[in-house]
Amino acid sequence: MSSKTIRNFSKRGDALPVPVLTRVQADAYRRFLQLDTAHDARNTMLGLEALLREVFPIASYDNSMRLEYLYYKLDEPRYTADECRELRLTYGRPFRIGVRLVREGTSEIAEEEIYLGDIPIMLGGGEFIVNGAERCIVSQLHRSPGVDFSIVSSFGDRPLHQARVIPERGSWIELEVTKKDVLAMRIAQSTKLAATTFLRALDEQYSSTARLLELIYEVEEIKVAKLKPEHYAAELVIDADTGEELCRVGSQIGDMVSTIQASALPAIRVITNASDPLILNTLAEEKLDFLAGVTEHEAALLKIYGRLRPGNPPQIDKAKALFQEKFFDENRYRLGRVGRFRINRKFEHDKEYCEGGKLGQLPAETVQRIRAQDFLAVIRYMLDLRGKRNKAHVDDIDHLGNRRLRTLDELATEEMRKGFLKLRRTVQERMSTREPGDLAKIAALVNSKSISSAIEFFFGRSELSQVVDQTNPLSML
Repeated sequence: MSSKTIRNFSKRGDALPVPVLTRVQADAYRRFLQLDTAHDARNTMLGLEALLREVFPIASYDNSMRLEYLYYKLDEPRYTADECRELRLTYGRPFRIGVRLVREGTSEIAEEEIYLGDIPIMLGGGEFIVNGAERCIVSQLHRSPGVDFSIVSSFGDRPLHQARVIPERGSWIELEVTKKDVLAMRIAQSTKLAATTFLRALDEQYSSTARLLELIYEVEEIKVAKLKPEHYAAELVIDADTGEELCRVGSQIGDMVSTIQASALPAIRVITNASDPLILNTLAEEKLDFLAGVTEHEAALLKIYGRLRPGNPPQIDKAKALFQEKFFDENRYRLGRVGRFRINRKFEHDKEYCEGGKLGQLPAETVQRIRAQDFLAVIRYMLDLRGKRNKAHVDDIDHLGNRRLRTLDELATEEMRKGFLKLRRTVQERMSTREPGDLAKIAALVNSKSISSAIEFFFGRSELSQVVDQTNPLSML
């Protein structure tokens, strides 16, 4: 057999070697399991370890019992990959967690390892064997957490702008300019309310109308003799002699100009040049319900409580608890590191947004709740968009810079969280029905079915789990 000479006629060689195409999948699963790391040296901010530390400890309703998390471990698989293909089984490692039960009134502390199901093993090509079939998890491209601005529609020749604050976890906040030139907002598809109401509720120092006007408009003190009807009052105008209210804060002076000039007031604080009356219109439409002895901050909380829980009687304590739970509890609302990074990048030139009012001193990426300064920066950016100033521009939501890849570790954590929340409810219910002394085993409290079914659903039946197509080697990517 004669040998063939291979001639290379290309002028240039390969610029780059072909990378490991399944590296994204393999690295993500490694972050999720942290299998090669000792349990006391694992990163508590990643994957399964972060999830378990978030769910535990689980305390009973009366705090007489507490189930604490110690560690998790993944044992060696019971069958080989070929045996699993043949017997139509899942090729996985038994997943066990070490827990400790602390009971009130007894010094005995029980510790136990509990089996919660099998976690599939990733093979060399990024695939898993689930019920004998080779399947892979497809990464998801979604809208990145942060804030996006767009033009939702036009009213005549006037564009109506919209902003969305998208968290990593929790309710979306949507702001939009209405046809009446009012800045309205929605919390997770609820009915509309004034955007200034939400700002008042976020922080007590931003709750007064006078403070809001100072932050958005240029306020100056002028003598009443120079007062004009087109000016807006930046403070409550009260006649010093009679105690009569002459003009509400945020209202246009209008016909009251002669009455104010005739009063004993020497000067008042006003907005002389309201170039964009959007916030003034919003304050006029706000209509906060003031109960006896309620501050503006509390009135805003009650208004939001009424929209989120229609039909419930208004109570300050319940309104505060609901708002705290919905926006300040990191387990329920979190911007995420990506979300905070994108918000920082958007508002880095806004002094009020920066820490201490100093440019360049941006909030740390660990600050993952929404602050009043964040929301105020969104409002100011909307005003810049309407006024076409400070290089403000709308975002293209289809641009890949505004999208993000949700990899295998994040997707698996999200699905398993649902199972662990079910497990927590079950444990709390079983704790409430049993006496602390009657428990022989911790396993009697824990129902492992909720975790094993979450694992089975995610790897076997979820929309992101696909059978590896043997005809196309790139399908697993």
